[in-house]
Amino acid sequence: MSSTRFTKAQVTRAISGAQDAGFEVGVVEVTKDGTIRILPPQAGQQTKPDEVEDFFDAKG
Repeated sequence: MSSTRFTKAQVTRAISGAQDAGFEVGVVEVTKDGTIRILPPQAGQQTKPDEVEDFFDAKG
């Protein structure tokens, strides 16, 4: 069984939708089945907004 592909646009839309709804984004997880899970920041956890960009840039 192969993993489901996801796109930068899907992740970006999910993040944007969560933020538009007033949700503070801390962690974004994408599972093997393509589920995009957005979690709030945890105490003491630092988020890096460019991590998604860096991931897709590395993929080429």
